[in-house]
Amino acid sequence: MVGIAEEIISRMVVASTPLFLATLGEIYTERSGVINLGVEGLFVLGASISFTATIITGDPYIALLATIVLGSVIGGIHGFVSTYLKGREILSGLAITLFAYGLASILGRPFVGLSLPTRINLANNYIYLLIINILLAILSWTILFKLKIGAIIRACGEDPSSAYVMGVDVDKVRLATTMLGSGIASLAGGIYTLGYIQVWTEGAGMGWGWIAIANVIVSLWNPILAPIFSLIYGGINSMIWLLQLPPYNISPYLLGTTPYLITLITLFIIVATPIKKYVKPPAALGIKFEREERTI
Repeated sequence: MVGIAEEIISRMVVASTPLFLATLGEIYTERSGVINLGVEGLFVLGASISFTATIITGDPYIALLATIVLGSVIGGIHGFVSTYLKGREILSGLAITLFAYGLASILGRPFVGLSLPTRINLANNYIYLLIINILLAILSWTILFKLKIGAIIRACGEDPSSAYVMGVDVDKVRLATTMLGSGIASLAGGIYTLGYIQVWTEGAGMGWGWIAIANVIVSLWNPILAPIFSLIYGGINSMIWLLQLPPYNISPYLLGTTPYLITLITLFIIVATPIKKYVKPPAALGIKFEREERTI
């Protein structure tokens, strides 16, 4: 019984880690005022790139580095369209996700059913992994709420006009933060592949980015709360394998919908109850910043 309990806990922590990272990346992005629905695509593409690169190079850490770089570049495209070109963030993010779905499928198709020659063993070090996640949450909270750079990021998401008057290049900050958040989201997909599933299947990672976006809202755009809700969703996901076995024998297809159903129920509770008054996104989230001509 102790062995089963420990395995469940380890699976819970490992499953929550990629979700936490994707949530953290989107918190940074949205705190600067940019919505990135491309998180879903970045997660899926990160999963595919990391698997493919590990097969080719034999080094999962080089694969993760390539994943971060590619995610940051794609995030830079989204950030440039959203800030300097004043494009529609929702459409840009969805376009990235659709593009990433297709590219991930093409890259992963030759490796369907294959397992990694080498991997990152997270399950045996889940205690340290949990500590690292908590420290990352504290560090991110400190950066956003206690340091000058965090104040600049939040100012761009709350009142970009005032930030501009104070000498902040709002578009540059938003672009840089979007690239940072996208790189982290792509890394999350890589961790999902290399540390969690370790076998490539068609559509691996799909849906996790959407849960991460919902998790940002549930976490109130606060990095401290992100690992808590990530553990809840990770726990639900990690229980799927156990509930398929006797004496439960629950359909795996039904169980596969559980994380998304819980996400929808959670969001409904937040929107339809008095809790919604505590849910306050950045005031300028999704609002384009137009520079005003200065007069002397």
